[in-house]
Amino acid sequence: MTLFPNQGSTGGGTFVTITSTTANALSAVSQVLFGDAPATDVSYNAGADHVTCNSPAGAGVVEVTVVLANGQASNGVPFYYIPAPVESTLSPTAGPLASGTGVTITGSGLDTTSAVSFGGSAATVVSKTDGQLTVTAPAGAGGPVDVSVTTAAGTFDGLSYTYVDSPGTLTITPNTGLLTGGTLVTITTTGDATTTLQVLFGSTSVPFAVGGPHTLTLYTPPGGVLGAVNVSVTTAGGSSTATNGYTYI
Repeated sequence: MTLFPNQGSTGGGTFVTITSTTANALSAVSQVLFGDAPATDVSYNAGADHVTCNSPAGAGVVEVTVVLANGQASNGVPFYYIPAPVESTLSPTAGPLASGTGVTITGSGLDTTSAVSFGGSAATVVSKTDGQLTVTAPAGAGGPVDVSVTTAAGTFDGLSYTYVDSPGTLTITPNTGLLTGGTLVTITTTGDATTTLQVLFGSTSVPFAVGGPHTLTLYTPPGGVLGAVNVSVTTAGGSSTATNGYTYI
């Protein structure tokens, strides 16, 4: 006798198919036991000559036996109860609208993962261990989505990932200032600015403050030479550059 699958959630409800190597051996089934607990929705499929049922709640490893109408019981076959996974952290928690961002999920009970979903869209599972999943995020439309993980114990969620648009077009005000730096500048973006990771004036990284969904404020760094420099903004959604966006005078 074989089971498929031979593992399921500790909460029960796993749909299990039981097959015998002997034809019609299960046709008179009256009960299926997982250890001492009876399965529910037990049904014999005459066309396929197998029994289907839903597993009861349980823990650890139990023997599954089929009891016939005459009281005869089959030999036991092991069924493994898998505890629900724990999803502790997700990194990064935000990324661009396009697919391809690598995301790591940590927790426990993740080694039987069969699927990961970002807002209903399937992610690609790259690697999995009990404590860590690595996936490639699918494309998204923007905003936060639930991240769900499906394992042998069922489907569980509780983590969130945010799809972020690129910064878009940058407007620097004022766009000129002294070579010594220290000019208060506002950068306005047409895209999202709230997840800004870095602002560069030329090759110099500049501290900044997020003033709103599309606004950054900062003081310019000293310039190396007179003239124009590129200004770039990098967010979780990507990077944008204003070519010759600021001029040192």
